[in-house]
Amino acid sequence: MMHRNPFTRYYVPGPSPWPLVVGVCCNSLCVSLVLWMHRMQAEKLFLVTFLVLGVTATLWWTDVLREGDMGVQTQHVLKSYRDGVGLFIFSEIMFFFSFFWALFHNCLSPSGNLGCEWPPLGIRTLDPMSTALFNTFLLISSGSFCTYVHNTIRKQCYDSWCLVNMLLTITCGVLFLLGQGNEYFFCSFSIADSVYGSTFYMLTGFHGGHVMVGTTWLIVSFFRMWRGHFSKDRHFGLEACLWYWHFVDVVWLFVWLIAYFWMGGSFSDKFGLSVSASMPNC
Repeated sequence: MMHRNPFTRYYVPGPSPWPLVVGVCCNSLCVSLVLWMHRMQAEKLFLVTFLVLGVTATLWWTDVLREGDMGVQTQHVLKSYRDGVGLFIFSEIMFFFSFFWALFHNCLSPSGNLGCEWPPLGIRTLDPMSTALFNTFLLISSGSFCTYVHNTIRKQCYDSWCLVNMLLTITCGVLFLLGQGNEYFFCSFSIADSVYGSTFYMLTGFHGGHVMVGTTWLIVSFFRMWRGHFSKDRHFGLEACLWYWHFVDVVWLFVWLIAYFWMGGSFSDKFGLSVSASMPNC
């Protein structure tokens, strides 16, 4: 049901069960994940909750899209959406900032438990010029593809080339995830191997989760574009998706340069700069 409040410029939606269902699902998802990590029989609850959450989110987003097609979302509502997405991306930047801070803290001042060296003794770091470099090429290429889509839809109604570029962007995201998974599978150290392993996997895994979310969002936007949901004047759903994907691209450049190339030891070996050399008290 549509509700219009004469005292506000914003659309006030009618009663909806989706916020309550999503809240219950998120709570159940966290509890079941913790139980699963403690080797309790909770994997079925986790999978069922995840499926219910996906279906509920899809239905909720469908309602939002229907409201947009009905024209009830005013410019003030769209502005609030833009502000919300911008604040969300900023909060994610702060997340990554904290992980980079932890990595810098332990790299620039390695403790005695690490042998006053970085990378710690016994850690065989990954080659930044192999899979990581290929993944960097994939994300940079995907950024150029989605930039073409964004510029085209802002100037005119999109054509078949927009669909092709969106499909190429999705392909790059999927290939990135496959490459990251392959790298994890053959990696010689785990998340439990000193602070290097924990910070490396936390940083790269957190970014991989964002790539997964961004790829899913791109797939949804691709099908919406295919069905003609976007126009020159109304395409915020696609625009927000592309903002998020550019954020993922830029963060990965920092991850590759810092976590792989510099703090992985390649920069130190190439230019003769050792972290442990700056620690005379060790």
